[in-house]
Amino acid sequence: MKIICSKGELVKGTQIVQTIVSPRSTLPILSNFLMEAEGQTIKLSSTDLEVGVSCFIKGEIVKEGSITIPAKRFSDIVRELNDDKNIEIKTDESNEINIKCEKSHFVLMGLPKADYPVLPSFPKEGAFTVSQPVLKKMLRRTVFSASMDETRYVLNGVYLILEEENLKMVATDGRRLSYIYKSGMDKKIERRAIIPSKAVNELQRVLASDDEKEEVKIGLTENQIAFQFSLITIISRLIEGTFPNYEQVIPKKFESQIKVNTKNILSAVRQMALLVSDKTSIVKFFFANNVLRISASAAGLGSGEVELDIDYKGQKLEIAFNPSFLIDIFKNIDEDELYFELTSSLNPAVVRPVNDKNYICVVMPMRL
Repeated sequence: MKIICSKGELVKGTQIVQTIVSPRSTLPILSNFLMEAEGQTIKLSSTDLEVGVSCFIKGEIVKEGSITIPAKRFSDIVRELNDDKNIEIKTDESNEINIKCEKSHFVLMGLPKADYPVLPSFPKEGAFTVSQPVLKKMLRRTVFSASMDETRYVLNGVYLILEEENLKMVATDGRRLSYIYKSGMDKKIERRAIIPSKAVNELQRVLASDDEKEEVKIGLTENQIAFQFSLITIISRLIEGTFPNYEQVIPKKFESQIKVNTKNILSAVRQMALLVSDKTSIVKFFFANNVLRISASAAGLGSGEVELDIDYKGQKLEIAFNPSFLIDIFKNIDEDELYFELTSSLNPAVVRPVNDKNYICVVMPMRL
């Protein structure tokens, strides 16, 4: 194989495939990525056997071929080369990789393509499309609630639901839940799947476009999901198991609905989070006549309090939350104002944007 590429193309391609590469894998070849030069295309691929990603880069193919390349070392070398000069990559039958750029010359040892796992092809049947900005927003607004507890494997991802022409996403760790809804899909499909958080995070990392016209094609099989856009394909195994009945968790009624400025409450909770410890990780909310008092204290650290003006004339109510849960929620509300929907200090609270009924977060209170 012999190809000539710009540094920019190689950096872009290796950045896309490198994060999947596992340097500590029990299979040494998974520390490499696969480069294939065939016809008019140069394709880079990587996988950790759970998630796989591939992309195409531009370049001149002098001689077709393929090789797996040590990902981190190759990426480090390319980043140090001259920005303005092309890079020549040549391999031989002994799997030696020669990298040349002006007067710089490196030699790396690769492994043959035959030893590298084969990535599944994109499942075209039943595939549907979503605009990149919509998909980015739905993933960003849910994945932070997914559990990181590996003993609760079924909660380690985002639950995707396709019903009629609607797309829903849900994530929960048992103490908080995020739910978002999008109507008007391009196809009527009935499917449910749990996408691992790792695949969601990888997808978020490479989804770049904010143009509504840029679409992501999504294909589903019994045990895999694939996303295809902008010459990039990401394929992931699905999490097996039954996602809990999330609809039971979302409160249907509330006693008080309180409108709060999003920026102000985020700032207030962040301030109080500076005064919590691992043992007392709670922030108290005290709702009274037109005022919300947020406070925190921890032995040996100190105490603090912030007051916010709100439009509230109900009964006094004190409730406590884990501040990091609320910060995650508030950060993902893109509007100036949000609603706090409360029933009592023991019942779950609902937080939602004032003008968006399709996004709901539920958070369990902590004991005072």
